[in-house]
Amino acid sequence: MKRRSVLGGGLGLVGAAAGGALLWRPDDLGSPHSEYFARLNELLKRDGPGHPVMVIDIDRMNHNVDVVARSVGVKKTYRVVVKSLPSVPLLRGVMERARTDSLMVFHQPFLNEIAENFPQADVLLGKPMPISAAKSFYKKLGNTPFDPAGKIQWLIDTQQRLEQYLSLARELGVHMRINVEIDVGLHRGGLAKIEALDKLLKTIKENSDYLAFSGFMGYEPQLTGLRASLDHPAVRKVLETYRNFIDRAKSTGIDPDQLTLNGAGSHTLAIYEKDATMNDLAAGSAIVKPTDFDTFHLTDNQPALFIATPVLKAYGKFQLPGESWVARSIRSWDPNYRHLYYIYGGYWKARFVSPAGIPESMYSSTNQQPITTSERVDLAVDDYVFLRPTQSELVMLQFGDLLVMKDGELIDTWPVFHQTG
Repeated sequence: MKRRSVLGGGLGLVGAAAGGALLWRPDDLGSPHSEYFARLNELLKRDGPGHPVMVIDIDRMNHNVDVVARSVGVKKTYRVVVKSLPSVPLLRGVMERARTDSLMVFHQPFLNEIAENFPQADVLLGKPMPISAAKSFYKKLGNTPFDPAGKIQWLIDTQQRLEQYLSLARELGVHMRINVEIDVGLHRGGLAKIEALDKLLKTIKENSDYLAFSGFMGYEPQLTGLRASLDHPAVRKVLETYRNFIDRAKSTGIDPDQLTLNGAGSHTLAIYEKDATMNDLAAGSAIVKPTDFDTFHLTDNQPALFIATPVLKAYGKFQLPGESWVARSIRSWDPNYRHLYYIYGGYWKARFVSPAGIPESMYSSTNQQPITTSERVDLAVDDYVFLRPTQSELVMLQFGDLLVMKDGELIDTWPVFHQTG
């Protein structure tokens, strides 16, 4: 922490105070822990690890699984996105409750974890793997009962990548199912022109000893937060493009009913409840609902994942290093800057959720982050402060084992994946 940056932030608030005094002062947004977090606070003070931890609420998670499964319905496949739920016990719980064995994987080390722990799973790659990553997967596969030839759909986005995979299949003497990425609106890769499909399918057909065509996967345009429905122009364009590729494959003698036709995501899965174009819908973050997923189509889902971190130091009043008049000015203007605390760790991709009314810090620290509250909040040393992660896929890997809560009690710990294999 640099003294200059702290004072600069403080002086900025003072300047805002001077101008704001002519308009309005901030409201007091503070309040103590809700009943839910007060209960969790006591549990963690009694049985917690004494350091930052990620807590998952199984009751809320199960509720979210049920919401997603109902949205997908019985005529489509729900495919669980592994990067958003990177823990074997967590994935197992979701798969069992949703009655699905279909997974989407984005990371080669995770793919080997899945092969070892879920030999029954049907795996679709969520992005094209570099050929060296695909080769590493086979090298590390070992003697697991997982059958890559029948259980993995490798994602291919270009003819060049398909040729690479064909060479690898020949080199290793393996058979590879190929799912083709198509650009249905996100413009982040995949086949943009339908004519490009012809050469891909011809290559696959001519090398059937090594390759098989398994379907399509398309990332839609960013519809996050929109109240989009099947009548939305962007959604109609997605489905029109998707159907054109299906028809093109069908014209070559391929039966679409035998294909995996994947799309959607947590933000948009509910849009396609009454559409029959895609038969395979993916979602992961909807199961734990980080803050980035507080969107229209997920209003029925509940936050189920929280960062909990202890208070290390508690001060009676807000203060800053150096000139005390700066802190006094801030305290007098903004009621949410009355008490000062330091928490264990910080600077995560997350937002404070309890106690309510914690403003953004003037500076961040991964070691001891300062937070301020109004006088309505009275935390003690060793009390816990709670945050919701903005996303799950990276943040869940930063805290070690997940702390599992069910029926208001801490019942277990679940290991998470390692970033490297």
